[in-house]
Amino acid sequence: MTAAITLFGGTFDPVHFGHLITARAVAEELGCDLITLLPTACPPHKDAARASGEDRLAMLRLAVAGDRLFEVCRLELDRPGPSYTIDTVEALLASGGAAGRASVIVGADMLDGLRTWRRAEDLLGIATIVVACRPGRQQATATAAEDLARCFDAETAARMVVKTVQTPLIDISSSQIRTRVAEGRPIRYLTPEPVATYIRQHGLYLTKSRG
Repeated sequence: MTAAITLFGGTFDPVHFGHLITARAVAEELGCDLITLLPTACPPHKDAARASGEDRLAMLRLAVAGDRLFEVCRLELDRPGPSYTIDTVEALLASGGAAGRASVIVGADMLDGLRTWRRAEDLLGIATIVVACRPGRQQATATAAEDLARCFDAETAARMVVKTVQTPLIDISSSQIRTRVAEGRPIRYLTPEPVATYIRQHGLYLTKSRG
């Protein structure tokens, strides 16, 4: 058995330095040796990704190549239907590859909506929610966690564990990168160079998103 898993899921469309800096800050705060990056196939709460699952997976692997802090898991890409966190956590824990309670990294903006996630009560029973919080937002995040607990029965609220980790303020987004690519502008220093090279070689994001 290995240590409990720490999961960081997302579309990663594409992965950028903000993702990686946030994940490393969480790892340092929690003292964990491994972060599992999970590209989603069909995120139920977000628009579909622009790049294919295989392209996003390849970019993630390029971004963290040689860094022992990270592993990339394709579980959600291989599972049909929407990518529900509870299904992923249960599958990974059931595989025998981890011991103890899982940790799931989310952005502070996702905390309010967590009560609407599929089988949220079950997820809170087996996973610690690690909230990546921007500087100065700790109190607001703590209040949001208290509000979330009140959405569930007493038993679920008692099992719920929410940890807040202050992460650096990195103003980079995947949509910003996609827009710059479509406009023919450079993306150097926004994402690792191997990712930028992959985007260029495979002609990704050359047209702007609709809407």
